[in-house]
Amino acid sequence: MRGLVKAGFAALATLVAGGATAADLPAENQAPALVPEPALPSTWHFEAAIDGWAPSLNASMGVRNLPALPVYANIFQLLPHLEGYIPASLVAYNDNFIVGLSLFWVRLGLLKGGPGPFGVNAGITLNETFATAYGGVRIPTADPSWSVYGTLGARYFNLNGSIELQAPLAGYSRLASQGKDWVDEIVGVKARHRIDDKWFLDFEGDVGGYHGSATALGYGAVGYKWNQSVTTSLGYRVFYAYYQTPANSGGGSFRFNETLWGPQFNTTYTF
Repeated sequence: MRGLVKAGFAALATLVAGGATAADLPAENQAPALVPEPALPSTWHFEAAIDGWAPSLNASMGVRNLPALPVYANIFQLLPHLEGYIPASLVAYNDNFIVGLSLFWVRLGLLKGGPGPFGVNAGITLNETFATAYGGVRIPTADPSWSVYGTLGARYFNLNGSIELQAPLAGYSRLASQGKDWVDEIVGVKARHRIDDKWFLDFEGDVGGYHGSATALGYGAVGYKWNQSVTTSLGYRVFYAYYQTPANSGGGSFRFNETLWGPQFNTTYTF
């Protein structure tokens, strides 16, 4: 009897041990734990810039029934009449695509123009905004140091101008104002050539227009990368705009022709 009891306890111990071992083993149908994959860094780069453009001005403007008044002023002649100025741009790009937005707003006080009709004194006041939005795709190049994008976009203009005519000796004075806004489609190219890890060259150009309007831009600069976030560049920009409404016998027409050109110093923050 004692032998049978010992044998029974031995068998029970064996079953308990086997059950504990089986409990420690993973179930046959249990799915293995997933190992999280590390997140890949974004390939998009963002650049916000203050475009320190210092242009000279050659323009001609006519409002209503007044004749077009030509005005020329270099940057030093413009500065005393400068009443407001905002030049800024934002660009996002990766290895395949680019999108961008730029804004230029300027308000100039009374600028003396060419002689008005009958030799009276003449001047203009100008409040001008143009904003450009574009998107593009990268154009393959054999040289990997070049990043070239073909772009399509639109440029919005808002222009408010006044012409003042005065003949003090005759007591004659007349002021006429008019505002217009319009949009031109544009096609262009934007490129960067990396000289080394620090130095680079930037190029940009576009043309566009519609019936009764036209615009064009050209820009080139050499830049330096101070660190991962800050770059500066020094270049030269030329800008052209033209717009004219059909003339009518009652209200005349709005005529505007402008060329801006001059050096540009950019400070860009990349994030």
